Amino acid sequence: MTVFVTQPAQHDHTAPYTERLGAALGDTVTIRVRTTLPVTRVQLKLVRGGEVETHPTREVAGTGESRWFEFALPLDAGSVRYAWQLELPDDHLNLTMSGLHHTRRAFRDWFQYLAGYAAPEWAWKSVFYQIFPDRFRNGDRASDVQTGEYSYNGRPVQHVPWMTPPDRAGDIHAHYGGDLAGISEKLPYLTDLGVNALWLTPIFTSPSNHRYDISDYREIDAHLGGQAAFDTLMTSSAEAGVRVVLDGVFNHVGNENAIFRAALEDESAPQRPMFTWRQYAGTATNTLPYHAFMDVPTLPKLDYASEAAQQEFLAGESSVVRHWLRQGIAGWRLDVAHMMGAGGSDEGNLELHRTLKRAAREENPDAYIFGERFFDPERAMQGDGEDGAMNYHGFGLPVMQWLSGQTYFFLPSKMDGTELSELLWDSYHALPPQVALNMFNLLDSHDVPRALYRLGGDKTRLRAALTLLMGYPGVPCVYYGTELGLSQTEQGAMPFCRAPMPWPDEGGAASDWDSELFADVQRLIRLRRDTAALQRGSMRFLLALPDAIGFVRELDGVQVAVLASRRSDGQAIAVPLPAGNWRDPLSGETLTGGTVSMVLDGGRVLVRED
Repeated sequence: MTVFVTQPAQHDHTAPYTERLGAALGDTVTIRVRTTLPVTRVQLKLVRGGEVETHPTREVAGTGESRWFEFALPLDAGSVRYAWQLELPDDHLNLTMSGLHHTRRAFRDWFQYLAGYAAPEWAWKSVFYQIFPDRFRNGDRASDVQTGEYSYNGRPVQHVPWMTPPDRAGDIHAHYGGDLAGISEKLPYLTDLGVNALWLTPIFTSPSNHRYDISDYREIDAHLGGQAAFDTLMTSSAEAGVRVVLDGVFNHVGNENAIFRAALEDESAPQRPMFTWRQYAGTATNTLPYHAFMDVPTLPKLDYASEAAQQEFLAGESSVVRHWLRQGIAGWRLDVAHMMGAGGSDEGNLELHRTLKRAAREENPDAYIFGERFFDPERAMQGDGEDGAMNYHGFGLPVMQWLSGQTYFFLPSKMDGTELSELLWDSYHALPPQVALNMFNLLDSHDVPRALYRLGGDKTRLRAALTLLMGYPGVPCVYYGTELGLSQTEQGAMPFCRAPMPWPDEGGAASDWDSELFADVQRLIRLRRDTAALQRGSMRFLLALPDAIGFVRELDGVQVAVLASRRSDGQAIAVPLPAGNWRDPLSGETLTGGTVSMVLDGGRVLVRED
């Protein structure tokens, strides 16, 4: 059930409802509920030791028509779940994150408090920019891969001209020459756009252009400029106020990795247990002698039943996780995080991520760790493992499906805004509040089709998508080039979504560079970074219509309405704005609360000023 701003009872993670977040285990935190209902009594339901306890609350001074009740919440578990019971003259209601109900809801609907969890709050204040290094900028042609320089997977690699559209023939073998020097060179462009954090897809020594088949985890790929270029990037980005997060490929390695080669060539090698070997290889279903990511021969899967694997990559004193955090990176994005495990499966997945997180936090207490969990990540999102997940399931995929009328596989879809709001709320409400704010939100990436392509080139709807991205709870990320209208030439995802950045001095045409779109994205990013309510505020929905949705973020009495339509025809929509004076910070228009007719094409953001 979607929760709207009109609900007559409210509780969330912000002041004055919750005294503070992240209090230590054993502490007590004051929580409050506000209601305009004619309650005769308010009690608190608390899950403790597997049972549900009922406790009285205390009424405190209220304002206007609202009445307030509070309770001292004991933090005697890492995750404390609770709900409010509102008793009326002839009825009673249960208030949870799923709204007001007569029946007791499932525990996933209850409010949650994480004791002792310290979120990397710098990420809440950040706008990320994802870079696929080979396609962003060539800053050092001397390091380029040359055609025929080496062979990989039975084919020679090739160097292709910068503006060549990616195609199936080139796929993993076509190298464009983008490198770390190019990223350093374009830091002024990135800071002008307004982003203050980068996520780089893999940069370690690998034979392919995507580098998810890593040969050496402790060596920066020479074709990206090597260690010297990395050091320069880290220094320059720090001076520019830009944090850098690297891509951790810890589910599998490349088949040219020395650890795997030793294991493959000698059954008695100490590295052998770090991989899972098949007894019946060569059958119709098991052609490889080892487990691999999606059975791709070049991507042998690590077996974390091996203590040596855990020590080498995750937790050892000189593990890969620790090694690069010591060199200044701000965190890790974890490739296919949901697949990591023992015995060729995901067995022990959650405990592995707890192990990884502990090691990362020992090196940097503020490290941001988020996983690629392409599907429903809820079971892993309790703060003890990854801080958050790439929010494909709870934001990016459904938003783009609604706006485009098709899935990312290009299947037609008649999803409307009502269904979208229900799905967004269902994903959001089940997460602890800090984790919801940690979720990594995106519209497109190197793994899914370009947003503008999916929208049929409609930049009005792209603006609507970007408005939702900058306003939604979580950490927003822009995929390189989306800010200027970069698209793709063929239907599908990889490799077409990995087109090169169309820099004018690399052959990009003026038509490739939409300066008006860039300016709009720039303004949205600035608004996001300047508005605390968009960084850490609560959320309730305001509007859920077939062609339009809207929600309100609130913090410390400041309300921000984020609205978007999938229409591009200028049709006005009646929006039920809460009482007060509202201003559009991007256009300067002022509005008075009530039912207001407005055009939402391209998205709107309104701030209540009183």
